[in-house]
Amino acid sequence: MPPKPVDEAQPLAPDGAKARSPSGASRRGFSMSVVNFWLDTFLLVVVVVLGWVSAVLRIVFPKPTTADGWTLWGWTFDQWADVQFMCLCVLGLAVVIHVMLHWTWVCGVVSNQILKSKVRVEDPMKTIFGVGLLIVLLHVIAAGIIVSMYFIKHPPQ
Repeated sequence: MPPKPVDEAQPLAPDGAKARSPSGASRRGFSMSVVNFWLDTFLLVVVVVLGWVSAVLRIVFPKPTTADGWTLWGWTFDQWADVQFMCLCVLGLAVVIHVMLHWTWVCGVVSNQILKSKVRVEDPMKTIFGVGLLIVLLHVIAAGIIVSMYFIKHPPQ
């Protein structure tokens, strides 16, 4: 089989990886710096919206027990609370993606700076640690919800 043609404008790096332009962009036409910038911008927007909706629920509406019938722009307290929860879920997902993009750096800081380890952890193990951490965190959240459901008190009828 003949060798694949080499693009003269984009030579391969010595390690066989895709070469990057002086701006840091790969052959795909975007750099991870730009991806991180837009993800961070998205995180900022979600945090601002979440903060604003939370302030509306705390400041504009009366207490939830007396907010029945009150509306803001046609939405009830419960609908605004649903928007708040959706913003919180989107924020959580975006933070997970953000940490995933920086996972190698996180593992390096934990290994080298916090644990002072001289052992280099390979990428597959970093992935396993990340997935394991995510599973543990989801189980902690689920356990907290289950415990809360067990201890909730219903009003007398």
